[in-house]
Parts: sequence; C-alpha cells; structure tokens
Amino acid sequence: MALPRMNQTKTHIYRRHATKCPIFGDTKDMTHCECIIWIRGKVKGKAIRDSLDTRALSTAEQRQRNLERGIDWRPGRNPDGPDGGGLHVITKGNETIEYAAHEFIKTGKNGNLTTTTQTLYRRAVLNFTEWANTQEITVLANLDSSHIRKYFESNSHWTRNTAQSRLIELRVWFHWCKAQRWIAHAPTFDRTLNFTSKKKGGSSSTRTPFTPDQIKVIFQTIETLPDESRDMTRGLVYLMLFTGMRISDATWFERSYLTAEGNADYFVIKTRVPIALPPELQQPAIDALNRLPKTRVYYFHPDREDDYAMARQQLRDGQEFRKGWENLYERRVRYTTALVTRLLELAGVGGTCHTFRDTFAINYLIGDGETVGDIFVLSKMLGHSDVKITDQHYMKLVPGYREKMSKATRRLAYKGLPTRLTVAS
Repeated sequence: MALPRMNQTKTHIYRRHATKCPIFGDTKDMTHCECIIWIRGKVKGKAIRDSLDTRALSTAEQRQRNLERGIDWRPGRNPDGPDGGGLHVITKGNETIEYAAHEFIKTGKNGNLTTTTQTLYRRAVLNFTEWANTQEITVLANLDSSHIRKYFESNSHWTRNTAQSRLIELRVWFHWCKAQRWIAHAPTFDRTLNFTSKKKGGSSSTRTPFTPDQIKVIFQTIETLPDESRDMTRGLVYLMLFTGMRISDATWFERSYLTAEGNADYFVIKTRVPIALPPELQQPAIDALNRLPKTRVYYFHPDREDDYAMARQQLRDGQEFRKGWENLYERRVRYTTALVTRLLELAGVGGTCHTFRDTFAINYLIGDGETVGDIFVLSKMLGHSDVKITDQHYMKLVPGYREKMSKATRRLAYKGLPTRLTVAS
C-alpha cells in the first residue's frame, strides 16, 4: 500500500523579463535588471505561480519565506486558510522599519520632490527609525499609535511647529507604506495625535511680528556690528523687512532682480516661479543693497568665474535650483541665517529670520489705520500658491481686519444716486 504523499513546500523565485529587457529569456539572472519578480512551486502541496509584486530582491525573498510559512501578502488570500484563501492577512510581509525607511527615501529621490522636501522627509523618517531601534521595535507592522505618542513624548523639547511638521511627514511615510500593502492601518492615523510642545523657556509658536520698539532696537544694533558684517546684515534685514522674502530668496537675490523702478522682481526658490507681484522696495532698502559690492551677481556672496550661470538658468527654467549646487546653496543660506540670528541675539529681541516675513505681512495688513492692505495682494507678494495659505497664517492676527475692509464700500459712488430715500409710512 502506497503511503500518502506529504504536503510539499518548495518554491523558487525568478524575474519575468519584459521583451525589451536586455537579458530577456534569462530567468536565472536576478541582479542585472529590475523586472518584476515572480514565484512558482508548491506551498503545503498546493501549486502556486504568481507575481510577487516587487522588483526588489530582498522584498521578494521575504515574501517567499512568508508564503512558505503560509502567510500571503494579498488581502483575503492565504494558502494555509481553511478554504485555501479564507484567512484575511493584512500585510505583504514582515518588512522592517529600516527597510521601509530606505525604500521611502529611495522613492523620494527618484520622484519629483524638491531637495528641501526630500531632506525634511529623510530627517523625519531616519530620526524615527533610530528611536525605534532604541526601543527594540524592528517590524513595521508592529507599530501602533501608542508608539507614535511615546516617540513624540521623548522629544518634548521640540517646538509645536517642529512636532506638527514631523507628524505630517511621518503621516506621509506611513500612508505610503500602507499603499505598498505592508501595513493595514497607519499608526499616525489617530486624530488625537496633536502635539503642542514647545521649547523650555521659549515662546509659543504663534506667529508674532516684531513690535515697532523691537524694530528700532534692531536698526540701532545693526550700526554697532563689526565692519566686515555690518553692510551684509543690514542689506539682508532691510530686504526681508520691506519685501517679506524668505531668507533663502534673500540670500540668492540677484542684482538683476532689482528693477529700475525699485521692485524686487525675483524667482522664488521654493516654487521655482517668478514672484507673482514684485514688492516695491523703499529707498532705505535700496540704499542698503547699493552699499554692497557692485560687481556681484548676487548681493550677498562673492562671485564665481562662471557667474553661477548654470544654477541661474536652472531656476529660470523652473528646475531644481540646488541640483548640483547643494553644498554651496546650504552653506550660503546657513551663513546668512547665522548673520541675522547673531543680530537678533545682540538686540535681545528674540525671533528668527522668518519673523521679518511675518512682520512685513502683518504690518501690510494693518496698514496706516485708515487704509488696510488687501490679503490677495499680500498673497501674491509673499509668493503663496493660494490666498488660503495667507489667510490661515495672518488673518487671525489682525484685529478687526474684516470690518475695516468692509468699510471700503463707503467709497462706492454711482452717478445720479440720491443721498437719501424717503421711507414710506
């Protein structure tokens, strides 16, 4: 009597090459192309032949091991289920947090993200990965909202803005992991995760402009700076204060951007487009810029033999300005930021480079008491992609703004309009 055959489990993986693949037909070559990897064989005696839905060899090998243990990465299918597919398995495999971080960062590099955005995501993801290692959490699917909460509690020194930014960046990462079907639910999905931490002894993250007295102190402090940094610091402060520029745009402000009429008609580095409405510089700001060497292409750093021609053309073509210039770009922005930060420390007024942008915006909206600024115009001068961004940042900080704007209807005049109408009794 023949013994019954035991359920066999034996599989192998291979690449199913596209016809245009240079090694088409060689299914054993797994390293010289990125065609989709497939699996075939038997799992518990049941034949299997299917795509592993990945090009990464390490991921394919992990999914192969999972399948041989009876775990399928596809929802609703599991060869070890009572009916061969009745058990709903959530994840594709036991991907580690480090692997998920690496794949996410690699995707960002291959995508259409700016260098700054890539840096922000990489910093957030790698920082979380390092923390997870200290907690001996290695598998992505084992994370839940309690871990996220504990992670932020361990970084209670962060300002509110920093915490909120990191939370948003982690949400993007986990949402991406969910799209890969590595997890069923993003651990950051919990909407009660709303962090309000701030630096010890620091101020709230609310946008607060410099007061007139603080501005006066800043102006006075500039004139006490050493000769080698005074003109550059003055030029940076005046430029940001009268245009609302970001420190990056001010750092790379070209001499050609200043028009004959005194407008700052520049390309915004963050969005890679010309400013929609060039703000007009007041004479003190123009004078401050004119005190800098007149031979420079950029006001705030020395020239090069090539006059930065490639970088300037990239920006004008709507390309990534920093591509190929990362080290120089970051070094110059750090230098100008340090100049302004040092000035604020000496003046004892607090704030950051961005506070000058907030000061410009809020003072523009407040106006002179009688006439107030138009938020739509401000949005264009700040380079915001949507007026809603400007509204969200600044409207709540200007008391009575809507009421003052409404009073503008008093100036409406129509020919032949009677001054008063008699109301019938």
